[in-house]
Amino acid sequence: MMGGKTYRLKHCEGLNNAQRWSSGSVIMLPIDEDVLRSRISEINFAISELLRLTSKSFVQLSIDEKYSIRYNLIILVESLVSLCMHIAVEAYAKTPLSYREAVKFVAERLGVSCIRDLEALVGLRNILVHRYWTVMDEKVYESVKNDFRCIHELIGKVREVFRFEN
Repeated sequence: MMGGKTYRLKHCEGLNNAQRWSSGSVIMLPIDEDVLRSRISEINFAISELLRLTSKSFVQLSIDEKYSIRYNLIILVESLVSLCMHIAVEAYAKTPLSYREAVKFVAERLGVSCIRDLEALVGLRNILVHRYWTVMDEKVYESVKNDFRCIHELIGKVREVFRFEN
Protein backbone atom coordinates (compact mmCIF):
# COMPACT_ATOMS: atom_id res chain seq x y z
CA MET A 1 0.00 0.00 0.00
CA MET A 2 1.44 3.34 -0.98
CA GLY A 3 1.89 5.72 1.91
CA GLY A 4 0.84 2.99 4.29
CA LYS A 5 2.51 2.10 7.51
CA THR A 6 2.46 -1.17 9.38
CA TYR A 7 1.22 -1.25 12.96
CA ARG A 8 1.18 -3.85 15.68
CA LEU A 9 -2.04 -3.61 17.63
CA LYS A 10 -1.68 -3.46 21.40
CA HIS A 11 -4.28 -6.17 21.92
CA CYS A 12 -2.18 -8.59 19.79
CA GLU A 13 1.01 -8.09 21.79
CA GLY A 14 2.07 -11.07 23.85
CA LEU A 15 0.27 -13.59 21.64
CA ASN A 16 2.13 -16.10 19.51
CA ASN A 17 1.40 -16.23 15.78
CA ALA A 18 -1.06 -19.14 16.06
CA GLN A 19 -3.03 -17.29 18.76
CA ARG A 20 -3.09 -14.11 16.69
CA TRP A 21 -4.48 -15.85 13.63
CA SER A 22 -6.88 -18.12 15.53
CA SER A 23 -8.33 -15.13 17.38
CA GLY A 24 -9.05 -13.44 14.06
CA SER A 25 -6.46 -10.72 14.66
CA VAL A 26 -4.08 -9.73 11.91
CA ILE A 27 -0.42 -9.74 13.01
CA MET A 28 0.93 -6.75 11.11
CA LEU A 29 -1.46 -4.17 9.81
CA PRO A 30 -1.15 -1.80 6.84
CA ILE A 31 -2.96 1.43 7.68
CA ASP A 32 -2.72 4.59 5.66
CA GLU A 33 -2.15 7.38 8.18
CA ASP A 34 -3.15 9.98 5.60
CA VAL A 35 -6.60 8.38 5.34
CA LEU A 36 -6.95 8.37 9.14
CA ARG A 37 -5.83 12.00 9.40
CA SER A 38 -8.08 13.13 6.57
CA ARG A 39 -11.21 11.42 7.92
CA ILE A 40 -10.55 12.67 11.47
CA SER A 41 -10.04 16.19 10.13
CA GLU A 42 -13.37 15.98 8.27
CA ILE A 43 -15.09 14.72 11.44
CA ASN A 44 -13.61 17.51 13.53
CA PHE A 45 -14.61 20.16 10.96
CA ALA A 46 -18.20 18.88 10.85
CA ILE A 47 -18.34 18.91 14.65
CA SER A 48 -17.04 22.48 14.80
CA GLU A 49 -19.64 23.58 12.25
CA LEU A 50 -22.41 21.83 14.16
CA LEU A 51 -21.32 23.47 17.41
CA ARG A 52 -21.16 26.85 15.69
CA LEU A 53 -24.65 26.43 14.28
CA THR A 54 -26.15 25.23 17.56
CA SER A 55 -24.65 28.12 19.50
CA LYS A 56 -27.86 29.95 18.52
CA SER A 57 -31.22 29.02 19.96
CA PHE A 58 -33.36 26.86 17.69
CA VAL A 59 -35.88 29.65 17.05
CA GLN A 60 -33.07 31.94 15.83
CA LEU A 61 -31.92 29.48 13.15
CA SER A 62 -32.80 30.22 9.56
CA ILE A 63 -34.05 27.43 7.33
CA ASP A 64 -30.62 27.42 5.65
CA GLU A 65 -28.92 26.90 9.02
CA LYS A 66 -31.29 24.03 9.84
CA TYR A 67 -30.42 22.40 6.53
CA SER A 68 -26.75 23.05 7.24
CA ILE A 69 -27.10 21.10 10.48
CA ARG A 70 -28.53 18.19 8.51
CA TYR A 71 -25.77 18.41 5.92
CA ASN A 72 -22.98 18.54 8.49
CA LEU A 73 -24.42 15.54 10.31
CA ILE A 74 -24.34 13.62 7.03
CA ILE A 75 -20.72 14.70 6.45
CA LEU A 76 -19.83 13.70 10.01
CA VAL A 77 -21.30 10.22 9.63
CA GLU A 78 -19.93 9.68 6.12
CA SER A 79 -16.43 10.55 7.39
CA LEU A 80 -16.87 8.36 10.47
CA VAL A 81 -18.00 5.42 8.34
CA SER A 82 -15.15 5.94 5.88
CA LEU A 83 -12.68 5.92 8.79
CA CYS A 84 -14.21 2.74 10.19
CA MET A 85 -14.35 1.04 6.77
CA HIS A 86 -10.66 1.76 6.21
CA ILE A 87 -9.75 0.35 9.62
CA ALA A 88 -12.02 -2.70 9.24
CA VAL A 89 -10.68 -3.61 5.81
CA GLU A 90 -7.01 -2.76 6.29
CA ALA A 91 -6.46 -3.66 9.94
CA TYR A 92 -8.85 -6.57 10.38
CA ALA A 93 -9.41 -7.90 6.83
CA LYS A 94 -13.16 -7.43 7.41
CA THR A 95 -15.49 -6.00 4.78
CA PRO A 96 -18.57 -4.67 6.56
CA LEU A 97 -21.82 -4.93 4.64
CA SER A 98 -23.38 -1.75 6.02
CA TYR A 99 -22.49 1.58 7.58
CA ARG A 100 -23.82 0.43 10.93
CA GLU A 101 -21.80 -2.79 10.80
CA ALA A 102 -18.59 -0.89 9.96
CA VAL A 103 -18.95 1.48 12.91
CA LYS A 104 -20.02 -1.26 15.33
CA PHE A 105 -17.23 -3.62 14.27
CA VAL A 106 -14.46 -1.05 14.70
CA ALA A 107 -15.91 0.39 17.92
CA GLU A 108 -16.07 -3.12 19.42
CA ARG A 109 -12.50 -3.91 18.38
CA LEU A 110 -11.20 -0.66 19.85
CA GLY A 111 -13.17 -0.99 23.08
CA VAL A 112 -15.36 2.09 22.64
CA SER A 113 -17.93 2.26 25.45
CA CYS A 114 -20.78 3.98 23.58
CA ILE A 115 -21.35 1.77 20.55
CA ARG A 116 -25.13 2.25 20.62
CA ASP A 117 -24.69 6.02 20.35
CA LEU A 118 -22.55 5.56 17.24
CA GLU A 119 -25.11 3.19 15.74
CA ALA A 120 -27.86 5.73 16.49
CA LEU A 121 -25.84 8.41 14.70
CA VAL A 122 -25.63 6.17 11.62
CA GLY A 123 -29.39 5.64 11.89
CA LEU A 124 -29.93 9.40 12.01
CA ARG A 125 -27.82 9.79 8.87
CA ASN A 126 -29.99 7.19 7.14
CA ILE A 127 -33.13 9.14 8.05
CA LEU A 128 -31.57 12.43 6.89
CA VAL A 129 -30.64 10.89 3.54
CA HIS A 130 -33.52 8.51 2.82
CA ARG A 131 -36.50 9.86 4.80
CA TYR A 132 -35.64 13.55 5.03
CA TRP A 133 -39.29 14.61 4.92
CA THR A 134 -39.87 12.94 8.34
CA VAL A 135 -37.05 14.81 10.09
CA MET A 136 -37.96 16.92 13.08
CA ASP A 137 -35.28 19.59 13.01
CA GLU A 138 -35.76 20.59 16.64
CA LYS A 139 -35.02 17.02 17.79
CA VAL A 140 -31.94 16.92 15.57
CA TYR A 141 -30.85 20.28 17.00
CA GLU A 142 -31.26 19.00 20.59
CA SER A 143 -29.28 15.84 19.88
CA VAL A 144 -26.45 17.87 18.34
CA LYS A 145 -26.37 20.23 21.34
CA ASN A 146 -25.79 17.32 23.74
CA ASP A 147 -22.17 16.52 22.92
CA PHE A 148 -19.81 14.52 20.78
CA ARG A 149 -18.16 12.57 23.59
CA CYS A 150 -18.62 9.23 21.84
CA ILE A 151 -17.07 10.45 18.59
CA HIS A 152 -14.13 11.90 20.52
CA GLU A 153 -13.73 8.59 22.38
CA LEU A 154 -13.58 6.67 19.10
CA ILE A 155 -11.04 9.10 17.63
CA GLY A 156 -8.95 8.85 20.80
CA LYS A 157 -8.96 5.04 20.56
CA VAL A 158 -7.94 5.20 16.89
CA ARG A 159 -5.00 7.44 17.80
CA GLU A 160 -4.03 5.20 20.72
CA VAL A 161 -4.28 1.86 18.91
CA PHE A 162 -2.66 3.00 15.68
CA ARG A 163 -0.17 5.26 17.51
CA PHE A 164 -0.27 8.39 15.46
CA GLU A 165 -0.86 12.06 16.11
CA ASN A 166 -3.04 14.30 14.01
